[in-house]
Amino acid sequence: QLLFHSGILVSLSLSGPQLEKVVIDRTLVGKLISNTISDAVLTDTFIILSFEDHNQLCFIQFTKTMDSPDINKRLEKLSCLDSKISYVDILGPEGRRMKRHLAINCMQDLVICWWSATSDGGWPWSPISCQRDRANLLLLGCAHGKLEVLSYIRTEWDPLDARFSSLQPQQVLTVEHSVSAAKEPMADSCVYKCVRNRIQCAAITRIPLRARAISCCRDVTEDKLVLGCEDSSVVLYEAYSQVTLLAQAELLPAVITYHPSGAVLVVGSSQGELQLFDTALSPIKIQLLAQVYSPEATLQFSKHCEVSTSLIKIQWAASPGAFPSPDTMDIHDLLLVRFDKGPLGVLHFKLGVLTRGQLGLVEIIHQHIRYDEIQEAINVLSTMNWNTMGQQCFICLSAICNHLLKQKLTPAREAQLEASLGTFYVPTRPLLHRTVLEYRDPISRYARRFFHHLLR
Repeated sequence: QLLFHSGILVSLSLSGPQLEKVVIDRTLVGKLISNTISDAVLTDTFIILSFEDHNQLCFIQFTKTMDSPDINKRLEKLSCLDSKISYVDILGPEGRRMKRHLAINCMQDLVICWWSATSDGGWPWSPISCQRDRANLLLLGCAHGKLEVLSYIRTEWDPLDARFSSLQPQQVLTVEHSVSAAKEPMADSCVYKCVRNRIQCAAITRIPLRARAISCCRDVTEDKLVLGCEDSSVVLYEAYSQVTLLAQAELLPAVITYHPSGAVLVVGSSQGELQLFDTALSPIKIQLLAQVYSPEATLQFSKHCEVSTSLIKIQWAASPGAFPSPDTMDIHDLLLVRFDKGPLGVLHFKLGVLTRGQLGLVEIIHQHIRYDEIQEAINVLSTMNWNTMGQQCFICLSAICNHLLKQKLTPAREAQLEASLGTFYVPTRPLLHRTVLEYRDPISRYARRFFHHLLR
């Protein structure tokens, strides 16, 4: 669904990558206090809008609900849902045009509204009267058919991103621009907790950077944070192990998104280029479907279609907060690409029959092995959690060891076998007792084969 500044709501229905149905809804046109909509939250029971030039939020409550499983019925126009429009005053500087962002939690009972902390400096004709007006992060409650401000806070640094945790609906995760004592650029990964209708900062993790961050995203487990920087570097921070990985992209990472499986991340530049990395930040080559195999480091839209505006969003077609399961058969192979003022497109990733259309960690590791990129495969295996995805880890470990044990032993392959077995015997996070009991016998057989390989 696309919401335009004027209030026009466009719903697009896809059948695979093909456009099946378009519904243009003008119900809200002329009924709002402003045609400068900044951000929106759309649910089945209500819509919340923020505006660039008004310190108010618009709350549109539906008296009828869109609860039909039929997607075509759910694309009915808003006029069929008997909507009721109301407004809520919010804090912030008066008379300033600014981008006010919105985010809602998975329970749909809490909403945050936030904006840049650098856009609220006092002007001689409009001074900041009190600390309350300097707040740039608002917590709102959405219950019993009304929206109300519950709490507010001013972030210590200018936020780059803020959203609710998909695992903890009472937590807000932010990424904020910060600087070290030596004036070096950093990024603060902050956790705010919502307790008794109040929001307060609970934890801050400071991540050193080589240049200022301009984009970010988290994986579905929220353990990994990826930052794109002004010098084209891509930084991955893993919260549990407190390890930072660094890679240099072929483009300026203006937008970043993780695949729902957590195995691949896509980096895009405003010029319309895309580059793929695995979850260990090893680059993955890409090409459009063709008879001639000629993958490249980046995919450039300008080579295939006329694009005169900048790329501003990339997003996988998946339900928000969908946690991947080893047994899931859901296929996520559609990537939405949106350019400023158009066009709008969908990339369909052809992932093959043997992988059943999956683009998970197991499939990525098998592809690395296929092209004899063993170190890259081990790096991906090292990022996996044996306690939560033991079966997937064992499949990947077996594939790597089988591939190496078939070949002549060299110092490099010996080190690779040690590293792959070490993901179980010397893991980055302690293994649960049940995990050790389940996999120690089959993995000990690989260790024994490696030992005999060394003796020979």
